[in-house]
Amino acid sequence: MKRKSVAGTTQYCCEIDGCNKVFSRSDHLARHKLNHNPDTFYSCKWEGCNKQFVRKDVKEKHENRHIIKNEKQKHIQAKRKSQGSSLKSTNSPLENISNTDFSDRNIPENKSDNMSPNKIRRRSTSFHLNNDEYTYNNGFMGNGVDSQMANTPDLCRDLEVLNNDSMNYMPEKNLLPTDLTQWLFKDDAFLNNTGELSPNFIFNGVDNYSSSLSMDAFAISPKFPHPNFQTYVDDQIISKLTLLIPSLSNNMDFGAVQIERSLEIYWSIFHVQYPILHRPSFYTPEVHPLLLLSIIMIGAGLSYHTGQDESQIFKDAHCLADTIAEPLRWLICSSDEFTSPAKSWIIQSLIILESYEFSCSNRKLHERAYLHHGLKIQLLRRSPLLGGDPLNKSNEDNELTEEQDLWKKWIEIESLKRAALVSFYIDTIRATIFGHEIILFAHQIKLSLPCDDMLWEMSSIDKNNLPPQTETPKFITALTKLLRKEKFEAPSLSRKILLAGLLTINYQMEQKDLQVSFLGWESVKETWKETIYMAIEEWREAICNGSCRDTKTAFYLPFSNDGTHPLSSRINDTQCKFPIYHIGQALMKINQYDCIIYAGAPSRMNVKTAERDYTAVEQRIKVWANSLAGRLSVVDCYLFLYEMLFAGDNDDMQLFYDPSRDPIFYRPNIVATSLFVVWAFNFSLQGPESSAYSNNEIQTSYLDANPVNLSEDGHSYIKRICETLKNKNNDNKLFNEHKKMYANSLNEIPNKHKLVGLLRLFKDRYINCNSSICREYSDLLENCIQRSLGRKRQY
Repeated sequence: MKRKSVAGTTQYCCEIDGCNKVFSRSDHLARHKLNHNPDTFYSCKWEGCNKQFVRKDVKEKHENRHIIKNEKQKHIQAKRKSQGSSLKSTNSPLENISNTDFSDRNIPENKSDNMSPNKIRRRSTSFHLNNDEYTYNNGFMGNGVDSQMANTPDLCRDLEVLNNDSMNYMPEKNLLPTDLTQWLFKDDAFLNNTGELSPNFIFNGVDNYSSSLSMDAFAISPKFPHPNFQTYVDDQIISKLTLLIPSLSNNMDFGAVQIERSLEIYWSIFHVQYPILHRPSFYTPEVHPLLLLSIIMIGAGLSYHTGQDESQIFKDAHCLADTIAEPLRWLICSSDEFTSPAKSWIIQSLIILESYEFSCSNRKLHERAYLHHGLKIQLLRRSPLLGGDPLNKSNEDNELTEEQDLWKKWIEIESLKRAALVSFYIDTIRATIFGHEIILFAHQIKLSLPCDDMLWEMSSIDKNNLPPQTETPKFITALTKLLRKEKFEAPSLSRKILLAGLLTINYQMEQKDLQVSFLGWESVKETWKETIYMAIEEWREAICNGSCRDTKTAFYLPFSNDGTHPLSSRINDTQCKFPIYHIGQALMKINQYDCIIYAGAPSRMNVKTAERDYTAVEQRIKVWANSLAGRLSVVDCYLFLYEMLFAGDNDDMQLFYDPSRDPIFYRPNIVATSLFVVWAFNFSLQGPESSAYSNNEIQTSYLDANPVNLSEDGHSYIKRICETLKNKNNDNKLFNEHKKMYANSLNEIPNKHKLVGLLRLFKDRYINCNSSICREYSDLLENCIQRSLGRKRQY
């Protein structure tokens, strides 16, 4: 029964005789009624416990408490056995610290056996080191050296290239995955003394709350808008948008037909790669106008990448996109709702805007995106998602919204979480391919991974016929399993986020190396790259089923392959869908800055390249090219280019690749960077392939007007290299796990430096890109061509 209280708020009373309980929300009343008339009883499966529950989620929480208590007792017993013995870690930076008293930082240990999970999570763990007792509060030393290093501001990427002996990536004494995670995350509660994942870390915070919330929400069948409203616009919506950007009223492409097409392109290209919006509940009349503008902008910008002729709809789609992009950032920042904690539409709009600025626009907007790329991260840090106590091991998300409707609340929370995780992923990609400083590291992500893709995309949900639900693991829990080579399944978006996590660990360890080198502590530097390198290989084998070509592995496509998706994201496309995997592995051994400067970039990040810069880079490139690390880098790039130019394992079926039409974000950048890695490696070792253009006065246009006779074209070159690698190792196809064998065989392949045909294959196609950065790649490739044909001048 519903009634009004004295204060005017609605109250819901239980109508069962003798029960006088009153609730402020109808769903709470519905849940309470299960106690009177339960449909099903759920029994605890723990041995010796006969408790029954009327709600499945309450039963699962109860069982989790059994697990936590049991694991806690095991942990205490193992700890007692190890008391009195010294903990010796040859890989720890604390190895040389002794005779130092940190007892003033000790936190009294609570001896209660009835401790709640939250209290368990906040306990400190003591252990012995060199017969002196140290106490870590949540794994951090209060004012210790390593704590200071962990909080040092981001440094630039390490430019040091080690010699051949230290770059063999097969050291006798590696930093073990367990040691690496303990050092990196500095959390003795994260991994217990037995090397197992701590139950305190797995079962807490956001996982249980989100699981409970989703179960409550799925008890109600939602009524989502008709799918037509995902692309619907009318005169009222258009009028509202032109009030924000008046110049749109004069744009011939800002009509209902063009806007609806832009929205369709957004869902078919951008949403497939970055599903940050909940499509089933998307309703254009109620979407914030600035978010709608950002969607129209990216849709118009991607109209050149659909694989269809859009000229019948758009006159100049790129002009429409730029017209929106120019003022959009300032409109978002000047909005009354631009405050912390940020609403989901703010973060979503910034992600979409930055994706356009970085990948589809002119250099001015690209540079603006870089200057402001930390904005969304700072907003997220001022929210319960990433903010709060930095020593907490999980962040609660029940404070993210005050929404009372369960479905809207679940969608808002999941949307914000996805926005945060996608921001992390994109930040990592840009750090990899552009050399930007990374601002969000893996250990700062305390969230669970996104929910299952099918659940997120379901447009019709029947509470009586729900899909199977699995608990989403914590991000760091899943990341640690990868480092420990444990297999598990993950949906498409989670695969990308986990790969980003491994790459950020690489960058973070490089910063630690820089810091200890700066302090003169060379003795604590460890060979850790092999651990990360092999973890990324494990990611490919276990999480991606051994292939980075499979469309279904990279994207969730809920609709049939009906032609609405561009060719490169259809089921039968075999080109690489995870290019960041290949370039991440390649650039683990060589700096992106070195490749760009060696290829002839006159400046980087507005800093002009001096002669001394080029000389220093040239020396580093030579050391790298003569090492196994260099050969591994170029093998990764060869394998990637093979996946882009040939269908599957069929050497006879050539593929056409046009970066100006590529709908997969950042893949054109990665293709170009791979070409620079291949050219730098081979040119450094063998020099130019001919002296046809040794005259330094030759202009760029001269080569176009006077093409030389190429020894082989681009497809023939890649086919020859890869066929030789297979034959020398008796393989019937290319095996990713044989990369080291291929690297050892690379020196036996002749004429690897005859690259002009390969470079020209791509150079002519980058000229037509809308992105200024991609057009600049064309100039760099032209520079490499002329250097390979004998020109002496570097740039």
